[in-house]
Amino acid sequence: MRGNIFTAFALVVSLFCLGQTLECFRCKLGFWDMCYTTTKNCSDNELCYVGVGKAASVLDIKVKGCLQKDECNKTTVVEFLANKTLYTLKTTCCEENLCNAGPSIQLSLVPLLLPALLIAEMMGVF
Repeated sequence: MRGNIFTAFALVVSLFCLGQTLECFRCKLGFWDMCYTTTKNCSDNELCYVGVGKAASVLDIKVKGCLQKDECNKTTVVEFLANKTLYTLKTTCCEENLCNAGPSIQLSLVPLLLPALLIAEMMGVF
């Protein structure tokens, strides 16, 4: 009886683990560090990735999502017509849930301090 309960428990746990997929942030196309992101569950044999590149040699672009493992950590060059580079994209992959979030935005207090000082000066605080 104990053996049957243990076997059933092990089967349920293994089925639950097999059904889980990697969850990643997804951004179809972003410019500089602005990127509208959602979340997406990857398929088997896919990892989370961030693609960073340049379009027309001047515009910073970024994409995020799921990518086949064999496409990870590569640089892609897309050309248009006779050797005119449309964009380059370097992909970097990671293997944990939501690991492709990217760096958080760091705000400097200096731009906020200057208007506050000007307002205080106009109000006669100084």
